[in-house]
Amino acid sequence: MSNLIMELIENAIAHLPMFSTVLVACHSEVYRDELVRTLVDRGICILGPVYTAGHALALAARADVDLAIVEAPPAEPSGGHALVKRLKETWGIPSLVLRPPS
Repeated sequence: MSNLIMELIENAIAHLPMFSTVLVACHSEVYRDELVRTLVDRGICILGPVYTAGHALALAARADVDLAIVEAPPAEPSGGHALVKRLKETWGIPSLVLRPPS
């Protein structure tokens, strides 16, 4: 994972208190493994990783989520943004959108 991506993630989670809950909607192993490791190291609870918007929305409906980290799917780059919009409008969940690795 690039340093810029890690810096974005670090900045996004820096304000979260320990034991916050982050929803991870990410299908790329490149992001997923390091992202999960970073969140666990910070004492953050993780929902996911999930691979579809439907699964992410189902989890968001059942849990108190503090932040979502969403990877825009390569086949449907606007799909990540649609999920982010829905999470914000429905549950007020802020999100960080990651672009697919190249």
